[in-house]
Amino acid sequence: MCGIAGLLNYRNTVDLKELDLFTDSLAHRGPDGRGTFTDRNLGLGHRRLSILDISEKGKCPMPYGGEDGRRYWITYNGEVYNFLELKKELSALGYRFQSETDTEVILASYIEWGSNCLYKFNGMWAFAIWDCIERKLFLSRDRFGVKPLYFYFDGERFAFASEIKSFPVLAGFQPAMNESLIPKIISNSYSYEGTNTETIMKGVYRLPGGHNLTVKEDGSYNVSKWWDTKEHLVSVPSGYSGQVEGFKELFMDSVRLRTRSDVPIGTCLSGGIDSSAVASSLAWNYKNNVNGMDRATSQWQNVFIAEFPGSAIDEKKYADIVVNSIGSPAYYSTFNDSYLDNIVDTVWATEDVYGGLALPVWFIYKSLRKKNIVVSLDGHGADELLGGYTWYLDTPANQLNDKLYEDFHYTLLPAILRNFDRNSMAHGVEVRMPFMDHRLVSYAFSLPAEAKVGGGFTKRIVRDSMKGIVSEKILNRRSKIGFNSPMIELFNGRMQKLIDVVLNHPLWLESPYWNGRKLKAHVMEKTRSRAWSMKDWGETLQIWTFMNVVIWHMLFVERKTDLN
Repeated sequence: MCGIAGLLNYRNTVDLKELDLFTDSLAHRGPDGRGTFTDRNLGLGHRRLSILDISEKGKCPMPYGGEDGRRYWITYNGEVYNFLELKKELSALGYRFQSETDTEVILASYIEWGSNCLYKFNGMWAFAIWDCIERKLFLSRDRFGVKPLYFYFDGERFAFASEIKSFPVLAGFQPAMNESLIPKIISNSYSYEGTNTETIMKGVYRLPGGHNLTVKEDGSYNVSKWWDTKEHLVSVPSGYSGQVEGFKELFMDSVRLRTRSDVPIGTCLSGGIDSSAVASSLAWNYKNNVNGMDRATSQWQNVFIAEFPGSAIDEKKYADIVVNSIGSPAYYSTFNDSYLDNIVDTVWATEDVYGGLALPVWFIYKSLRKKNIVVSLDGHGADELLGGYTWYLDTPANQLNDKLYEDFHYTLLPAILRNFDRNSMAHGVEVRMPFMDHRLVSYAFSLPAEAKVGGGFTKRIVRDSMKGIVSEKILNRRSKIGFNSPMIELFNGRMQKLIDVVLNHPLWLESPYWNGRKLKAHVMEKTRSRAWSMKDWGETLQIWTFMNVVIWHMLFVERKTDLN
């Protein structure tokens, strides 16, 4: 939920107009309301996506604590799913609450336990808390970096926001591409997100997942790591059957917690194992009236499917198996030529260079918003957590957990989380991820390799834990397609207009990172003759990555709005 922003000037009071601009640059993340708070040289901004307590009592920035109830102020993006349990614990300690939000619970938890409160939270978040008496700003990002948080120092002030596209509205900020990162980005556009604090926007930094940042009004600051999964491994049953039961219990409870909402929810279904497990477990919990389904919306039967008729990446037949099994109505988003009008919109939304085209992701969440569904439970994280890619089958067992740890925390998943956050929040849709529950993550990394990959199957423990809940036809699938765009069809003419614009741009032709003129001739020839085939899939992704660099520069540095 939401978009957050803030300014802490070292000498001057906050410019209210500038704070408004900074806040409203995130309007797409929070279309349901806005709020700001200032305390001399401190300003907090918030754009609201209303999910829990949609009344005015739930608005941010929100105060709590102190003699007047206004010592601490928070601007917050995310969800702490176990807030009801924490609220009960805090109430027993004497805390009182005016709203039905998790936001108030975060503030009370911070007052009671300090930064150690983070270990009690089950959820995803990026928030900033201002202490009006000690005059310091405390920022935190969830364990795995599901929710984004960026910051900027210029010697005169500290600024933070949910997205890097917000910073150019600040007075004196000159947007520029961080050229030192381009070689790393184009060689592997996934790994840099989780291994660098620098971003593609020069001068803007990301706070890594599992980290806190404390800033004082004199400009001094401290970044600290508060979460390391390796320090939170758990005991697991010695036998595989017990491991399966333990995994199933945690996963079903993770799904249960993520149904807490005061608005309708849905799920995006591809027909793969992960999204099918989420959709089927969601249905199972409701139909079996699982204990603890408190604060769960009754409007959950909303399944959304992207289909690509005539394309090798179409998975509709598998998704339909799940729909028929759980008995939910389905809404289909059919990929067609009209989608091409929004390719540049997806680059703007993603706000980074990505070795893939986020068009289907952008459109599926747009379709949710059209149906007034603003919360989606999806299957992200399972592949990197439990060995879902085919190359894990060839990874030696004694190396698998280390490989998964790197992919989950640093080299693959961070970029995926970024892409799904930006392209869902571009339409004001919140994505909840049951496989990203920290209890499940700690459990999974405590399991032996053979629980994850075995017998020629990936994600072994997911398949076995979902027996009787997910259709056997899905559980026995070996093929993996992923949520991709039909790159071959696009390069064979359907994207030619954009290719012409980008490949004739000086940044393409004179690039120090690739041979622009030679590559232009090659790409144009194959596109005009429609000669791209499936064996060229990898090449089209590499070319798109180069194109993405140029488009990013045109949008964010040159500030062009029309690339035609």
